[in-house]
Amino acid sequence: MAAAAAAAGAMMMSAASPSCCCCSCCNVQSLHLRRALNLQAAQISSSWTRRCCRRGFGIMAVENTGGGVRETITFVKPPKMERRRTRGSSRRARSMLIGSSEEKILSQQLEPDLQETNSDEVAILENPNSCPLPESTTSTSDQVTLLNPMKLLLPPLPQRLQTSDDDDAPGRPLLLYVPGMDCTGQGIRTHLPGLSASGYDVRCVCIPIDDRSSWQQLVQKLLPLVLAEVQGVHGSRHLTVFGESFGGCLAIRLALAAPDLVSQLVLLNPATNFAENNALASFCARTGLLAFFPGPLYGLAQDILLPLMVKRNRVSTLGNEDLLSPIDYVPAPCAAWRFSMLNDNSGLSDHDIKSITAPTLLFAAAKDRVLSSLTECARLKSLLPNAKRVILPESGHTFLLEDGVDLVSMLHKNGFTHPYSSPAMSPSTDCAAFQGGPLNLNSSPQSHLPLEKRKDEVPDDVMDELGRILEPWRILTSPLVTGTENLPNPGAVPRRPVLFVGNHTMFGIYDSPILVHELFLRGFRCRGLAHPGHWTLGVGPIFQRYGSVKASKFAAYKLLKEGEDVLLFPGGSREVCKRRGEEYKLMWKPRVDFVRMASRLNAIIVPFGILGADEAYKIIFDGDDMLRSPIGPLLRALYAQLQISTDNIYPLTALPFLNLPSIIPIPSIERIYIHFGKSIDTADYGCKIDNKDECKELYLLVKKRVEDSIDMLKGIREQDPERSLPARLLAKAERLLPEITPRAPGSK
Repeated sequence: MAAAAAAAGAMMMSAASPSCCCCSCCNVQSLHLRRALNLQAAQISSSWTRRCCRRGFGIMAVENTGGGVRETITFVKPPKMERRRTRGSSRRARSMLIGSSEEKILSQQLEPDLQETNSDEVAILENPNSCPLPESTTSTSDQVTLLNPMKLLLPPLPQRLQTSDDDDAPGRPLLLYVPGMDCTGQGIRTHLPGLSASGYDVRCVCIPIDDRSSWQQLVQKLLPLVLAEVQGVHGSRHLTVFGESFGGCLAIRLALAAPDLVSQLVLLNPATNFAENNALASFCARTGLLAFFPGPLYGLAQDILLPLMVKRNRVSTLGNEDLLSPIDYVPAPCAAWRFSMLNDNSGLSDHDIKSITAPTLLFAAAKDRVLSSLTECARLKSLLPNAKRVILPESGHTFLLEDGVDLVSMLHKNGFTHPYSSPAMSPSTDCAAFQGGPLNLNSSPQSHLPLEKRKDEVPDDVMDELGRILEPWRILTSPLVTGTENLPNPGAVPRRPVLFVGNHTMFGIYDSPILVHELFLRGFRCRGLAHPGHWTLGVGPIFQRYGSVKASKFAAYKLLKEGEDVLLFPGGSREVCKRRGEEYKLMWKPRVDFVRMASRLNAIIVPFGILGADEAYKIIFDGDDMLRSPIGPLLRALYAQLQISTDNIYPLTALPFLNLPSIIPIPSIERIYIHFGKSIDTADYGCKIDNKDECKELYLLVKKRVEDSIDMLKGIREQDPERSLPARLLAKAERLLPEITPRAPGSK
């Protein structure tokens, strides 16, 4: 370690360029502490020598001077970040450098030198970069290499995972991360502790900015490196390849070139089929004009691109300070080359993709503004023989940077665990519980079974079609969904039926399609119960296409028995045909049939509330008004002949802003609010279906949770600054506006 540390120190003290293949243009300034300390190099963690990847504030390098060890704090200036002179005590500078107990111990030993140092001489990055450094001191800026970001973690790996001094300890599975176009690996940074605790040994592909290799050349360069990592010193290791966006194209090619090496494949918003998924960007890439953008214009283009890539309302302020870093490390010529590579589909034909047999997990962000990730992941799923698509309903293109995204939990939830994980681990096991359990490194690898697939009555492409139809309505109503943590795991094995129970709103059509699609985005393919009258009016086949069935006495029971997820409104048509003053009032019949049905079939009941539609319609005449009017006897006779209750008379509503009667109900645009209450597992509840009191108790519990959900949503709506349509549209526009970032003169 001493030799490596000394070599790292010598390299970082060089005035030419530091050993950072991602930021070869970095300027290095070294501040030598004036006292040689008699420290053992082994006391200084190698993670200290690579601090710029973690924070960007500085690197602690170690240089062997013969009589002792000289400590050197090296500050790295990225090409597009301004620096400033610190003003204040040296304690402030020290506090920015010290981040762990190990570093604090070292700082105490360096205290005299820091006190003697003029703080004005210390240059600290205004906005630290997070670009990782190669672990090998022989790496240069013109080499494609693999980084070991695990060595950048402070504190180091938990003791229970350190089975030997070697990084590739026996049984330690390997995870290869292939980043996006920035090729810095920043996306996976916040997920490293969880991946480490789960037993993964992580490597990150790093492609220098001046590399102009084709896809085939990159594969040829990477395969020997990957092979060496997989084989290691203790034999072959399990390999999971992660490919994000641009890296997804390379990850697929690696899986095709070395099918025996890749055990699992995970693709995150893959940029395959680029010409179809972003025709405008593909056309610009073909022109090659991006390479000739002057610095200010290229910087403006970056600022415009950033809000399209990142959902800023889902990334914390601390994360936002780092977002521009990976983009800034891709100069215009490099970006032009990598964009042109995306237009090269050689080796990614449908026939080629079909030959990949490794289990593949496809993560698609529903709100990706850069690529049509939903459509592309659906296409890849149809081609890959052993693939599963997982939709992230609220995420954007760079979802790994978003708050609350737990990559390890997402993998475990969908059954993607490495073969040495705990035998008790299952897709339904809590991730936090797993991280505290033992890692069985001595077990033999489990054979890879095909992913469990279920035959769906409504295929993905039909539900995606529904999403495209609803997209304009989604933009206008901006559904706000809460309580998703209460939803059961849709990928749990064995799979159990789920019964969603909630309130019906006026006319039923304003929000029900949105609710069905929101549940689909979260893994639930709900089958609704539509009134038989829809088939009488000729619109029944439309409902049926998107999963609804004709309501009957045993329709819900049959669906649940077949393992389907069912959407049930106990208030039925009576809640659809509300009277004046009955907004969001539950009008359930006192029958407890749905409770008995769910208990008999061991289903999970998910109560929910939904708001928005009842205020969207202004009632002029409700059903009672019509029955009291001169046409009342005619209506009673007509409904009696059709065998329909007069409770189901639709109200007559007014046109928005005009207050004129409209035969066709035209709503005003109100925001839709949805909340899922705490689910009820009938197996745990233990309701005896022949006990009326227990069934009634469960029935009232479900009803109470629906009412509580409605009340909670009313409170949220009162505090919502985007409740009105103008406010919502303005907020959407503001989130898409670029934030112009000041750059130092001479930035590329």
